[in-house]
Amino acid sequence: MKAGHQNCSRMTTVAVAAIMVTLACALKIVAADEGIADDSAFDYCAEIGCFVERQDDCYVPISTTRCYCDDFCYLNRTGSEDCCPDFMSFCKGVTTTRPDPATLPRKNATYQPNNCNNGGNKIMSINCNACKFQKIGENMTLICNHDECLFDPSLLNTIKTQNPQFGWSAKYYSEFWGVTYDDGLKLRLGTLQSPEKILQTVPVKAVFHRDDLKSSFDLRKVFGNKITDPIDQGWCGASWAISTAQVITDRFVIITKGLMCDTLSPKHLLSCDNDLQQGCQGGHLTNAWNWVRTFGLVTEECYPYDGQATGCAVQSNQRNNDNLIVSCPRSEKTSPLRRVGLMYRVATEEGIMDEIMNWGSVQAMMKVSKEFFMYESGVYRCSKLALGSKTGYHTVRIVGWGEEQQNGETVKYWIVSNSWGLWWGEKGYFRILKGTNECQIEDFVVAAMADIGDFYNIPDQSFRENASYTLNGTKIDIS
Repeated sequence: MKAGHQNCSRMTTVAVAAIMVTLACALKIVAADEGIADDSAFDYCAEIGCFVERQDDCYVPISTTRCYCDDFCYLNRTGSEDCCPDFMSFCKGVTTTRPDPATLPRKNATYQPNNCNNGGNKIMSINCNACKFQKIGENMTLICNHDECLFDPSLLNTIKTQNPQFGWSAKYYSEFWGVTYDDGLKLRLGTLQSPEKILQTVPVKAVFHRDDLKSSFDLRKVFGNKITDPIDQGWCGASWAISTAQVITDRFVIITKGLMCDTLSPKHLLSCDNDLQQGCQGGHLTNAWNWVRTFGLVTEECYPYDGQATGCAVQSNQRNNDNLIVSCPRSEKTSPLRRVGLMYRVATEEGIMDEIMNWGSVQAMMKVSKEFFMYESGVYRCSKLALGSKTGYHTVRIVGWGEEQQNGETVKYWIVSNSWGLWWGEKGYFRILKGTNECQIEDFVVAAMADIGDFYNIPDQSFRENASYTLNGTKIDIS
């Protein structure tokens, strides 16, 4: 840093504005303007007397003070004491709010500006790490935990500067700030299924003509908004339940030609399937599919998703094969139960394509590493930048495929729905290399047939007359 940036060199190095205020209290730094109120919004730099003469390209006037404000602060936010407190919002155009404390997997230490004179033991957070000041001799020392954080600024910068090499772009998501990487893997993924168990499932042998497989296909373009949008699982390891419910929803839409388009409830599966499942701590895919085959799912309207695994409020466990209607929780409404057949595994790139085109979306398990949380757009591939960090298994929904030109070469990709909300990636979706088993996404692809036999009990005659499907080239009517 330049010599002119050292006005506050006595302060312990930090990057968060709140910590700057605490340092001012702890080290008794005199404010540049004694008339400024201690806790005025955005007056942190003025309070501690930083850089009155600075004229950077990206600065924010704070009273009579201008604080140092450039990418140094962005990449070293835990290593600079002279960054504008509102640098991210003014210079980068992003809001650095943390997740809702009520939904965080762990309670972050928080800074209380009015309690800065409490004997030297001040607790605060720098990203995901709790820190406290400790007086050692005549000096104040900031001691922090060293947990690996879900958001890593240096990793983001590497991907941004080497974007052409990777073929996809990355961004900072404020939702992931202040959370440990372990908690991110545990509560933003949620698949406990071991790959070995899935591989023991014998894949179906697809019968198709290669000429029928197009270079691009997208269920959303065929069925429009009847293909459910990605939802946000929140801080709950529910990808196993969400992807299962959404794949089943899509398959009823496709097999009934759009006549049955009610969104099915992942909350029902998350809260009611207790067969070795752990709710928001993760679940097993084979158990999930077997549970839906036995009991069925109600609609999302009947049992809406709220990011929590609570006690089961649908008494579907008591029903028999003749009772396909159940009461909705806390409502006088009822809902039909939708079931599936046996889960099966789909193998090979072309087999997966044929399955999606004829029967609907499929469920895939993929290996996730840290940089995936930063994906913004493009065709994702595992960069291997985070080698040495932990990985976890995540369950997603593949709805189609396509290809594009990159540097004169044709790049094939899958179109995949995530469960982190529309704010993440390409409006909740991501694209990933196809045909290369990227991140093991082609190893563990499963699905089940929608049980349209239940439609015999539906009184709507027009519905029954139009519902049909084709099996091995033969049209089958259920009316």
